[in-house]
Amino acid sequence: MEKKVLKIGQITDTHIGGDASPVQGIDVRKNFLTAYNSETMKGLDLLVLSGDLADDASPEAYSYIAGILKDCKVPVCIIPGNHDDLGIMERYFDLEGKIRNGKCYYRYDIDGRSIFFLDSADGTVSSEQLSWLENETAKVDDEVLLFMHHPPCHCDHKFMDSRYALKNIEEVQTTLLKIGNIKRIFVGHYHSEMEERIGDKIVYVTPSTQMQIDPNASDFSRTPKGPGWRVIEWGENFLKTNVYF
Repeated sequence: MEKKVLKIGQITDTHIGGDASPVQGIDVRKNFLTAYNSETMKGLDLLVLSGDLADDASPEAYSYIAGILKDCKVPVCIIPGNHDDLGIMERYFDLEGKIRNGKCYYRYDIDGRSIFFLDSADGTVSSEQLSWLENETAKVDDEVLLFMHHPPCHCDHKFMDSRYALKNIEEVQTTLLKIGNIKRIFVGHYHSEMEERIGDKIVYVTPSTQMQIDPNASDFSRTPKGPGWRVIEWGENFLKTNVYF
């Protein structure tokens, strides 16, 4: 019997502040709600928030997001980004069993399929996580998906690649290239819509709901695009994904 097509929404880099004041001149709460309430996000089977939920890791920011998500009708998977504080996050979100040695990484099974989440909040993916990923994915016969905050590659993004790229890219790629059933990796962090390849794997960079950063500018420069998010449709023999602004 063929498995159902899973619809997964990805929201990333919301950068919610401690109150309703604009963050860098942007109404980030409004932008988050634009994505969350979009018609394109209706009928989800899973919602993923892939890091930088808060701008300054304030408890009030996480409380606000948790208050919105309390009415979410589908499971929500969360990982931290470099702007987040995991110790504060776990007060507001159900991360039980997902944190080991101060890192939030885990496997989530849904409808007979497996999705893996890694923690790159400190700018690296620890060797412990990489060993775990290699061992756990080997237990799954079918294709799996991987979510993390930082792209595990450079993305020809002049500003982000030069300043905020993953610090142990080579180590991470060495592990990923060993894992045959990871073909698609979904990330955020770069505040841009991009698509890159690592061997036989596609890395999908999802834009931020806060703002987009010009990948062609060496110095920080925003683009005029509004909040962005991603919807993934994952079937037994196919995957289709679209970004919306």
